[in-house]
Amino acid sequence: MRTSLHNIRSAEAYLKGEMPTEEALVFEARLLTDPVLRMQVRFQQKAYALLRLLYRKQLKQEATAVEEQLFNSPDKEAFRQQISQLFKS
Repeated sequence: MRTSLHNIRSAEAYLKGEMPTEEALVFEARLLTDPVLRMQVRFQQKAYALLRLLYRKQLKQEATAVEEQLFNSPDKEAFRQQISQLFKS
């Protein structure tokens, strides 16, 4: 179990570009010779990609909610007019 945790931490540092050059070269050599490590790193890359997509989706939902609040609320008419004036120029 210790080796697995070490591999995860090493893969994270490698993928984030935080690993010193010498260590990165050794890690890359391990990737070439260890198919299990290679698979773990691919899974970790996919997990990071999914997290980025989830974050983007959440951010988009939050932005849409703010837009709804600002541009569809009757009490924000003055704000809408100010914004419209900015883009008319």
